Amino acid sequence: MRLRLPETFWPSSLDPRPFASAAVANGVLAVVGLLTGMLAARLLGAEGRGELAAAQAWPLFLANLGSFGLTEAIAFFGARVPSKARTVLTTGLLLAVPFVVAATGVGLWLLPRLLRGQPLDVQQVALLCLALVPLLTLSTAPSQALRGVGRYGAWNVLRLVTPLSWLAMLVAVRGSHYVSVRTLALGFIGTTALAALVTHVHAWRTLPGSATLDRDLVRPMIAYSAPTMAVAIPRWLNLRLDQLIVIALLDARALGLYVVAVAWSGAARPLADVVAHNAVPALAGAQDIRHRSRLVYRAGAVAACVTSVLLLVATPALLPLVFGAEFADAIPVALVMVVAGAVEATNAVGGECLRGLGQPRAVLIAECVGLGVTIVALPVLVMLMGIMGAACASLLSYSAILVAQQRLMRAPAESALVEIAAGMPPKLDSIA
Repeated sequence: MRLRLPETFWPSSLDPRPFASAAVANGVLAVVGLLTGMLAARLLGAEGRGELAAAQAWPLFLANLGSFGLTEAIAFFGARVPSKARTVLTTGLLLAVPFVVAATGVGLWLLPRLLRGQPLDVQQVALLCLALVPLLTLSTAPSQALRGVGRYGAWNVLRLVTPLSWLAMLVAVRGSHYVSVRTLALGFIGTTALAALVTHVHAWRTLPGSATLDRDLVRPMIAYSAPTMAVAIPRWLNLRLDQLIVIALLDARALGLYVVAVAWSGAARPLADVVAHNAVPALAGAQDIRHRSRLVYRAGAVAACVTSVLLLVATPALLPLVFGAEFADAIPVALVMVVAGAVEATNAVGGECLRGLGQPRAVLIAECVGLGVTIVALPVLVMLMGIMGAACASLLSYSAILVAQQRLMRAPAESALVEIAAGMPPKLDSIA
């Protein structure tokens, strides 16, 4: 029997069961994320946790750039042409190769200069973390293909490989003399490689279509991925520039406290992320696409608000209990970041709804609005208020994105798919 939800919050034509399975997976991810965050913080302390964040920040940014938005394009075109899913995956991966190589090369040149003020060991660990540039693309692309064709069960299970392996690694080194920033960074690289291997094996065995390059898909996939990649730059800066400014202006302990506050605020995201992850395949092939997008967005906003209120109440008591008394000073910052996290979770749903409408450039515009606020407010507030200033700047930036997205989603329906329609392959299939 099909589950029915109120039409006020959910389009009756959209099956909520895939969202329910994603909710279970996101619940597991939230618990595992809390455990891994707790273990990493307790193993390294505030200063060591800050050094690990400093080593991983730029490689993770370059990993986002290296995919050139092609992982999102794989999900979108997989949803529109599910009978050619393996062809879409093959084409996307081949198109990503030069971008991954370029991003890795830029990192090798850039990191020693950007991290000159950090200890030598942190600089060396950051260079090792450049392995994440190809690995994250390799692990994400097949997962996005499965998501695109509606294989939500497999997609949800495979999403757990990295966090569960990371948790097992942290438990294994706990209490040993192997605990260090380098060990934990290498462990994360290893778990990402494992996820890439497992996800590829499953995807290539189960996806339909032939594993060949389709030249007819090259232009539309680049047309979709280019603005998506452009969005990745301001979006990443909106989400991570605060940490880079803290790295530059404050000490490692302050960064460690701030990273814990940010990680804690992420507990407000699981339910909204369920909606965000499923928005593109739910909208890409729909007939009632505008109506669906409004209701999906509303559902994500409600989910983010409810979980953030619960988290706000629990923060003063639970944060030091989970991460340790050393991190009690992070409580005021965490309270602000929980509110900011609710806004950002809503923005994640809004961005995916715009992509599902075929408007990746609209996501870019909204993120650029937020980045403008970040650039102006962040350095000033950090110098005046320390890590609390960074949290307030994040809240201001996310709020600006929220307002911009809502205005863009009210754009006339005629403009919805104009951006990529010229490059679409003919006779597209509907969503499986």
